[in-house]
Amino acid sequence: MDEVKAMARAGESVGKAVGTGLKSARHGAKRAGEVGVALSKQAAARAEQELANHGYSADELQERIAQATTGMSRKELAKRGRKARKEWEKKTEKSRKQLAKNTTAARKELAAMIDPGKPKRRRKWPWVLLVLAGLGAAVAVAFSRRPEEMPIAEANDDFPRRETPARHRAERPDVPAQTDGQSHIAPERSR
Repeated sequence: MDEVKAMARAGESVGKAVGTGLKSARHGAKRAGEVGVALSKQAAARAEQELANHGYSADELQERIAQATTGMSRKELAKRGRKARKEWEKKTEKSRKQLAKNTTAARKELAAMIDPGKPKRRRKWPWVLLVLAGLGAAVAVAFSRRPEEMPIAEANDDFPRRETPARHRAERPDVPAQTDGQSHIAPERSR
């Protein structure tokens, strides 16, 4: 048990030492940054003072440096820089779009490699429309071939009457024997 306690105390003391070291390092870095900013400001002020002693301002010096190195003024350089930036933005936009297209195509290919068993669903509604059109055509043909019905009075005059044979009358007692001028309809029975 003493070993466990000793190890725990050792871990705590190391943790404290590391925490203290990190804290002091952060504070030191902050102080160094502040001192660096102050010294940079002092150096810039001193450089401007020296230029002023020689009769140049900071803007004039920048103009002369640009003229000496490139042969163009600062305004021309700025204009050229804006133009180059616009061209670069157009190119990057095109490349982003192309990259998006390529990525989409690659995803589809990868999905096809991973799960090639998924066939594309075929739409069934065109077949349903064809079947319905076929049925409609069949119905139209059927109705166009129906025989024309004639009125009953004309039908009785055109067709000769047939007498029911005696053997059928015997089987059907409700049908009376047919005589000339009588109809085939049985008289109504009283109930």
